[in-house]
Amino acid sequence: MDVLDKIPGIIGYATVKAEDGSVEEVKGSSATALADLTAYFSSAGEAIKDNLDMGKLKYISLTYGSNRLVILPYEDKFLGLEIEREKDPQEIIERLGEPVVAEKPPVEVPRNLSSKVHQINLLVHEFGAEVDKEHWLDLLNQSLSVLGRDIAPIIGVVEGELAFKESPPIEKEDDFSQALRYIVDFLVKKAVEEMGSSQARARVQAVIEKMR
Repeated sequence: MDVLDKIPGIIGYATVKAEDGSVEEVKGSSATALADLTAYFSSAGEAIKDNLDMGKLKYISLTYGSNRLVILPYEDKFLGLEIEREKDPQEIIERLGEPVVAEKPPVEVPRNLSSKVHQINLLVHEFGAEVDKEHWLDLLNQSLSVLGRDIAPIIGVVEGELAFKESPPIEKEDDFSQALRYIVDFLVKKAVEEMGSSQARARVQAVIEKMR
């Protein structure tokens, strides 16, 4: 269960079907027979609850050694969660109700594209070093605004640097390569307009040296 895998403090867990006590899943590093204990005590707990008319079963807590087994009904099953003896079962139970946030996959960028992104960031830094980096970031954003709708959401300025927000699709690699070349040309053209060809050329050369 994804929700259990993301809750810190759970040493191991077992899930059993409420209707027949059959084991669905056992995970974690516990050396205890969690599935057997969960199946046995959930069934016993239900029987005791019904015989004594105790109302709805919230959870059962068993302690042994340095650990604790918390058994509770969850949807159409029983969960057996092994935690440290001193941990509060209620705290773990409350975490079960929290939404599971899917982890974003790591951003993977082909080398030729990451090299171009690095070059663009160096150009922005070099051109704006003595004037105003914010001005060159504005120009960078201006160049990004002309990108196609299928490219623009994937790349952008993040914390003052051009970066891929997610992995570019393989079939769009050529499109991204052309877009990044356009951005380089746009920035160099703006540098020539604002500081003259000689100074712009010197700063471009400085970037080339840094990339070697």
